[in-house]
Amino acid sequence: MSWKEFQKTGTIGQEDKQVLSLLIVDDERGILNTLEESFRDMFKVYTANSGTEALQIFRANEIQLVLSDQRMPEMTGVELFGKLKEINPTPVRILITGYSDINVVIRGLNEGLMWQYVTKPWDTEDLKALLRRAAKHYLKETQQDAPPPIRGLSF
Repeated sequence: MSWKEFQKTGTIGQEDKQVLSLLIVDDERGILNTLEESFRDMFKVYTANSGTEALQIFRANEIQLVLSDQRMPEMTGVELFGKLKEINPTPVRILITGYSDINVVIRGLNEGLMWQYVTKPWDTEDLKALLRRAAKHYLKETQQDAPPPIRGLSF
């Protein structure tokens, strides 16, 4: 099924199902575990607890979506996004920020380092909806001839 066909019908067949990969980056293990649990039914989930580990995973796997915390030791989420964009600019990058440094967020958005940002604490259902939109955006931007990547969910 092509993307255009999906847009018309809004349905996908089991045989055509594609699952996108989501890389979650946060230095707090509890947050990583919570996010992984929230999204493992929707995406193939990879987790990293540092920017360095995220870069290794990103280089070794085909990743379509990245969800990263801003404040981490050794490199910030925005710095990570800059490095990821140099490797492959296609994946959709979303920043999670727990503090109100709006200048960092504005800079990241203006430089095309991220697609959206989310503030802590987040609402899980809102974050799921955002990731569904991100998946649709990715598929549309890359003009994939594939149905949406969300297992068991339709848009």
